[in-house]
Amino acid sequence: MRATTLLLLLAAAPVGAALAQPATPSYDQLLQRTTAQVQARDYCAAVATFEQAFAPDSTRANEFELFGAASAAANCPAQRALAWRWLGQLSRHSLRMQPHDLDNVAQDLNLAVLKTDAAWPRWLAAMRAALASQAAAASARRAHWVAETQARALAWPGSGHRKTGRFAAAQPGFALYFSPVPNDTMRMPYLVRVPAGYSPARPAPVVVYLHGGVVSTTQFRFADPDVVQEPVFAAAPANAIVVYPFGRHTFGWVDQAAAFAQVEAIVREVQARYHTAPSGPVLGGMSNGGSAALWFASQRPVAFRGFYALSPSPKLPLRAGYGQLGQGKPCYQISAQDDDIYAYALVKNTHDARPATARLWELQAVPQGGHSFLYGPEGSAMLRQVLARLCARP
Repeated sequence: MRATTLLLLLAAAPVGAALAQPATPSYDQLLQRTTAQVQARDYCAAVATFEQAFAPDSTRANEFELFGAASAAANCPAQRALAWRWLGQLSRHSLRMQPHDLDNVAQDLNLAVLKTDAAWPRWLAAMRAALASQAAAASARRAHWVAETQARALAWPGSGHRKTGRFAAAQPGFALYFSPVPNDTMRMPYLVRVPAGYSPARPAPVVVYLHGGVVSTTQFRFADPDVVQEPVFAAAPANAIVVYPFGRHTFGWVDQAAAFAQVEAIVREVQARYHTAPSGPVLGGMSNGGSAALWFASQRPVAFRGFYALSPSPKLPLRAGYGQLGQGKPCYQISAQDDDIYAYALVKNTHDARPATARLWELQAVPQGGHSFLYGPEGSAMLRQVLARLCARP
């Protein structure tokens, strides 16, 4: 009876269940497996796993993964030819290494067996040449970017133009300016994104964005062409002028009051050169920049029509209090509930304790995405919605 029941159950089972195969491990899962195998000194097994991970498309591997694979192959006697193949692929890779990183590689004991091969000095020379070529290309790209953006900059308008309210025509695209700091030899750089279709005869809305990472930025990064990838440029309304000041840890919107004043000076410069909406710009930013936007909303809101803050600190810069935040102007804040820099509980408590005069301060919670949710899949869409609301206000 029991045997008959067992046969009936097997017969009733779906055919697919009997033939089901284990799910194919993902690329990341395979790389995690290689880490455990290398730690166990099972280098040949690690090589086999690396091969499995790279098989669909070896170009997916970054330089660190290729180097790890080559190190494992160097310690598997039967696979040393594969070590050289991966090292050769590494020399043709777009590298995030610096010369001192290559010096560390050259001293790595895991590659000791390859250093006795005549191919080693040739590979090392090829790597140094690749790094030098990459550095030269990056330098040329930065120089081209600076020259191109400065060529789009408008001259300071003469007194006649200012009196009559006339504005010069401007090329669409990015223009680079340097704002002179009073009583200092330094000039604060900023980008202006002029939208397609901009006309000096029509006022355009203005979006000012203060970037994050100021405390860890040693130099103004105006020469980096990749700044155009910042989400604000895609999220701002299509007809909006976007103003992007550059800050650094010695002159930025964290503890330097002069840098806050310079942001206002930059806004005035933009308003002098371009035909901007008379209602004023909207001001916001990410992380340090978001905290600075709340500072302006609390301390100096007059020049702006509204504010937005992404992942800001619950404490304002320069030891300021929230006071009458916005003074009747809208202020939108978005923070992630899993922010690992500024705990959401503290952010929410600060918002919930707001005075009655900050009625237009809205806090939106993002369930996931961390401190840098802006750069995730939904970040740009959320910023686009906020900017549309702010710029649409009369």
